[in-house]
Amino acid sequence: MKPINLPAVSAQPNYSSIDPLDGRYYDLEIAKYLSEESRIAYQAYVEAALAHALANFGVCTPTIATEIETATAKVTAAAVAEQEKTTKHDVKALVNCIKAELSESAQPYVHFGATSYDIVATAMSLQLRTAVNELVVPRLMELEKTLLKLTKEYAETVQIGRTHGQHAVPVTFGFAMAEYVSRLGSSINSLKVLSGKLKGKFSGAVGAYNALSLFVDDPIKFEKTVLGYLQLEPADYSTQIIPAESYVRLMAELSITAGIMANLAHDMRHLQRSEIAEVREAFEPGQTGSSTMAHKRNPWNFENVISMSKQVTAQLVNASQNISSEHQRDLTDSASARFYGVAVASVASMAARLDKVMAKLEVDEQNMQRNLHMSGGAIAAEPLYLLLEKYGHITAHEVSKALAHKALENGKTLYEIASNDKGIADYFKQFTPVEKQILEEPERYYTGLAAKKALAVHSHWQKILDEN
Repeated sequence: MKPINLPAVSAQPNYSSIDPLDGRYYDLEIAKYLSEESRIAYQAYVEAALAHALANFGVCTPTIATEIETATAKVTAAAVAEQEKTTKHDVKALVNCIKAELSESAQPYVHFGATSYDIVATAMSLQLRTAVNELVVPRLMELEKTLLKLTKEYAETVQIGRTHGQHAVPVTFGFAMAEYVSRLGSSINSLKVLSGKLKGKFSGAVGAYNALSLFVDDPIKFEKTVLGYLQLEPADYSTQIIPAESYVRLMAELSITAGIMANLAHDMRHLQRSEIAEVREAFEPGQTGSSTMAHKRNPWNFENVISMSKQVTAQLVNASQNISSEHQRDLTDSASARFYGVAVASVASMAARLDKVMAKLEVDEQNMQRNLHMSGGAIAAEPLYLLLEKYGHITAHEVSKALAHKALENGKTLYEIASNDKGIADYFKQFTPVEKQILEEPERYYTGLAAKKALAVHSHWQKILDEN
């Protein structure tokens, strides 16, 4: 069999559509893999694989199999939809469209021995696997490259760390970026693995190979032959459908991936606040932040990413509800499973948008320094209490807290307050010059292994990226 040739899709969004993915957020590359046109193409491709398996087992001739393959490549979504007006059955409509392109001698072998979901379920696995590996993963890899670049470039650019929205202790901006390099890298690997575990089936109406047993001696081998043309493995067990678990696991990882990107977007959005202003989305000529407040530069791309992630999580909930199917089959997932592509499309859209904005991110190192010094060195409260404990103080944390608050209330540095406090004078004089330097300039000397860790993460994931 020839590789599948996905049909051309419209270069223009459809403003008559209901789904924003086909309108406002239309993406031609996403449509190539996930449109209704491509869904029909994948189903027709499975029918072609069936024809070649029939030829392998002597049920039909290789000539007929080739004729059927040629016919399947001509089927369009529009033709199937028109035929379905009569059949009221989508797969029967597909079969009729294929047969319309065939000689009478070939027509009986279209869909021969198949039940609808031998075709539908197998095609969905093939479509989702292909879209994840050829669309989603490459886009995520581009984002990973951008984050790797930022990690290395800003590995030693000191930034105040924040916990609970409050100043904590210093890190570096590269260290903050390395978090997302690591988390996103792990999700990319998981998506590859989980998409590879999507299975196909050709086991008939209830999964017991009843129909196949009428015309082949080894139905299990026949199933493997059909799926072999598609480079899919058969499900370990199937009824009329493939159990939903493999799809749920993929949706879960897509939701995790979306959540990681949304987390990064949240961080960047907060750092873009007027009173923080450590980063900015690049603003293009003619771009408008607000229809009324002309001065605004809104973090709209980051907010879009956060918003899109909700749609991915919604599809995880949807997929989870499809785990139950009564006995060997009911139709309670037949409509809902068609929405799985929304999760794949949304993650692809998020990755492209986030990569674009992160690649042009404006980092304000001056404001990072301003914010670092905002607390007058009170961020050294942690090393102060640890050093006091080192030299034997038994209530070091309480004392350090009191001194830090005193410094903040009086507009003085913590070092100034601590070095002149009589209550800790006997301990303070034991501090080494290096220890005093940490307390005096924590913004410079109390960054731990932030830079080293950022570079280590960069090295690890850059190597993995290079190998792929």
